[in-house]
Amino acid sequence: MSQSLNLMQNERGQRRASFPVQTRRWGLTATVVFCMVTYGSYAAADVSFGKQIRPLLAEHCLNCHGPDEQRREAGLRLDQEASSKQSAIVANQPDQSELIKRITSTDPDLRMPPAEHGKSLTEAEIALLRKWIAEGARFEDHWAFERIQKPPVPETRSSASTEIDRFIVAALEEQGLQLSPRISREQLIRRATFDLTGLPPTWDEVTAFVHDQSPNAFEKVIDRLLDSPRYGERWGRHWLDIARYADTHGGSAIGYTKFPFSYTFRDYVINALNADVPYNRFIVEQLAADQIGLPENDPALAGLGFLTVGMQYRSVHDLIDDQIDVVSRGLLGLTVACARCHDHKFDAIPTTDYYALYATFASSHAVELPPMIGTPAVTDQFKAYEKELAKRQVGYQEMARDQAEVMRTRIRMQVGLYLIELAKGTPEQDLSAAFLSYRTDDVRPLVLNRWRDYLSKMPADDPVFGLWVQLFKVEPGEFAARCSELVASMKAANGDPKQFANEQSLGLHAPAWNPRVIDAVEKKQPKTLIELAEAYGQLFADVHRAWLKSLLETSLASAVGATILPDEDPGHAEINSPIARQLRRHLYSTDTPTAMSDEISVRLLNRTVSDTLAGRKGAIHDLQLNSPGSPPRAMTLEESKNPPSFHVFLRGNSLSRGEAVPARFLTALSHQNAPAFRDGERRLGLAQAIVAPDNPLTRRVVVNWVWQNHFNQGLVRTPDDFGTRGSPPTHPELLDYLATTFSDDGWSIKKLHKRIMLSGVYQQGAVESAESRNKDPLNELLWRMPRRRLEMEAMRDSMLAVSGELDLTPGGRPIDLSAEPVVPRRSIYGFINRDIVSSLSSTFDGANPITCTAKRPDTNVPQQALYALNSGFIQDRAVKLAGRAQAAATDPDERVRWIYRSLLSRDPDAEELRVARAFVDANLSAVSQAGNARSPDGAAAAVPPQETKTPVDPWSQLAHALLASNEFIFLD
Repeated sequence: MSQSLNLMQNERGQRRASFPVQTRRWGLTATVVFCMVTYGSYAAADVSFGKQIRPLLAEHCLNCHGPDEQRREAGLRLDQEASSKQSAIVANQPDQSELIKRITSTDPDLRMPPAEHGKSLTEAEIALLRKWIAEGARFEDHWAFERIQKPPVPETRSSASTEIDRFIVAALEEQGLQLSPRISREQLIRRATFDLTGLPPTWDEVTAFVHDQSPNAFEKVIDRLLDSPRYGERWGRHWLDIARYADTHGGSAIGYTKFPFSYTFRDYVINALNADVPYNRFIVEQLAADQIGLPENDPALAGLGFLTVGMQYRSVHDLIDDQIDVVSRGLLGLTVACARCHDHKFDAIPTTDYYALYATFASSHAVELPPMIGTPAVTDQFKAYEKELAKRQVGYQEMARDQAEVMRTRIRMQVGLYLIELAKGTPEQDLSAAFLSYRTDDVRPLVLNRWRDYLSKMPADDPVFGLWVQLFKVEPGEFAARCSELVASMKAANGDPKQFANEQSLGLHAPAWNPRVIDAVEKKQPKTLIELAEAYGQLFADVHRAWLKSLLETSLASAVGATILPDEDPGHAEINSPIARQLRRHLYSTDTPTAMSDEISVRLLNRTVSDTLAGRKGAIHDLQLNSPGSPPRAMTLEESKNPPSFHVFLRGNSLSRGEAVPARFLTALSHQNAPAFRDGERRLGLAQAIVAPDNPLTRRVVVNWVWQNHFNQGLVRTPDDFGTRGSPPTHPELLDYLATTFSDDGWSIKKLHKRIMLSGVYQQGAVESAESRNKDPLNELLWRMPRRRLEMEAMRDSMLAVSGELDLTPGGRPIDLSAEPVVPRRSIYGFINRDIVSSLSSTFDGANPITCTAKRPDTNVPQQALYALNSGFIQDRAVKLAGRAQAAATDPDERVRWIYRSLLSRDPDAEELRVARAFVDANLSAVSQAGNARSPDGAAAAVPPQETKTPVDPWSQLAHALLASNEFIFLD
């Protein structure tokens, strides 16, 4: 047995319990599918490491034998060929391979995975590993990191109308499958219209397409839909899922705080998609619009909402983690945030990569007053807004300025408070908690950290703090003697103190060691570092007090009628003294701990003052939010041109810093020795790296996203994880074909839509086949069109559309979707509350606004049917729809046809027409009988109470039944 595997066995009891296995739902699903489909047919072909072995190792082995160096056991990496074949695998000899011996061992101390893993390899999985080793144990680089190359289009035995179809059909033919028959034109235009606009087609649009005999009839439909403003609203909602869009900050214990300008990002997305802004430009604008030379009020600046509209965590580290997560999962399909505390357990993403991105985003902060978008019209409302804004800003700024100066003055008086804390050994303070409240005598963590950093860099020969530096690490038992020794040597070095007696002289120079420090320490005779801190504290308090007094006296001396003193008068001794200046340098210089900007100082105010100031700032926020004259503003960022250095946080602890890291891109996607991002343009550097032609992920991720939203499943089933734990692509060559043609088409999303929708695989039916289902249970090969339910937004909008109520006004501030009476705007313009999720969203699988949602969950629960049957919203739409039907047609049969055409884009068949008529006629009779049960004067007749209820209009009931039907709510 090799040395490393012996070590693995010896360390088992010591280490394994410390590293619990982390599993994810989709990882388990991938393994189950693997067992159902792959294991049954692997004998017919060579085993693929990327498609079959790597997912298996990720599920069972890489937690302890993967990329995470900190948690790797025995130094063994089973995802790398060299490490595996050094000790665990003997190519072509499975029985001689330690890996096979371990996974088949009956000894619980040798068996891998260990019992506490909770899950053993199945016989099928073991057999697959045996076969792979017998074939030579060929390793492959992970498919997602391989360079994109345009693959040859395969030949097919059966007809395939487009190149996309040839990839699909070729894979189907290998399994003896074929595409389902094409759907009718009525079904096709319905599918296409919902896909691109989220709304049903009108009957005029349906009939025009059905009767258009030109060969490019469907292409013309696609072009018309892509040119519609409704397209951006539909696909903008898909993008807002990724961007974790919401209109509130989130995280409020009571109530919630609204963003005044979140809607400008939503409108930017809609407009950019309608304009078919190239996707690479779209990404750059959302990460670095402020760094590409745009005009000050350019609408594209609102794209930065991609970074700023997320959850407003109180911890800055969590805020940056959220930005890293949305960029990495949303744009790159990688779970980089998993490397916050340790190297990624499954992918080649070390913690240094995570903190390189941290350094990229931490260099930026949101601007206080965002720039206006465009030039607002100078209306009376805008004038009133500007006047009130100026008034509230002045009120806030004046109070902030004064209170900030008060805070700085107090902190200068409290030097001893902070030196005593350092002498006690108080550790560095975590500043990520921004919600602390203070009293006057409380230690401010920020100030303590500033004093710690300041003194850590202080030279030992500093005239004032040299004594502190030299005594800081002296052992307690030696402190008093060492202090006396240093004081004596410093006095001797200074010489006769009389030479410094004439302190008012402007020509006097200070000695090497500050005499006041020496005198204060001699008087105190400190026996500990804490007592030394007390001496320094009293001295600095006296210096600060004397300086303030001197400033007042010299100011009074310049008043009208006052006696003017000469500049070197003894009364100016405190001001002119070089000895006092040495001390004041540590209180008032711009690089001292007490020299804080107003912005920093106001964060340290006492609670009462802080709350009052926050109220004034809140008044500005409320004005931006509620004033009818408040113009739209872009939620932009500002990046420091001289950012500080950033370090790895060991185990994610911001107070435990490791190596320094530059702001740069992920190492797995970068050239060797790739330069760091430029200061002041770090986000731009990141954006350019993401859309670089040699980045293999960005294009794969976006074409998969578009495909997913057409087919309800991506070519990669884990759209936000293209890593080891994600699902491999069902059609890898097609994925790369789409990625290359996408860039060839100028990164145009609209051209990608068209390419996909003109294919036969898109136009096939959702026809079930027992034979096909048996061969491909999950429809991975797309032998049928996946059936899918309308998202809640499309469902609501479609009901408003068919009832004739939908208001197509674009853009603007969010509306209340729960308001009564209903606001009939498109749902994308609805207010989204992170703190209080709407019942409609929770019932119908709305996107989670707290995190990036690359694919919404897909549930089928009773609450959905109950909503369709009992919702007042749907009942009201049914009444409106019935009213439209009655106005459109007097003949009952035509009225039924009108409802079917409006809702389902087709005519009812003979049986449906008969059932509908019978239902309406029967219920009309009930309505008539109810009317006859009333007296001639309109009073109710003497009948039991339960019989006096007025029946619902049967046409409304019919409309309601069809609105709640699967055919309306689901797309086939």
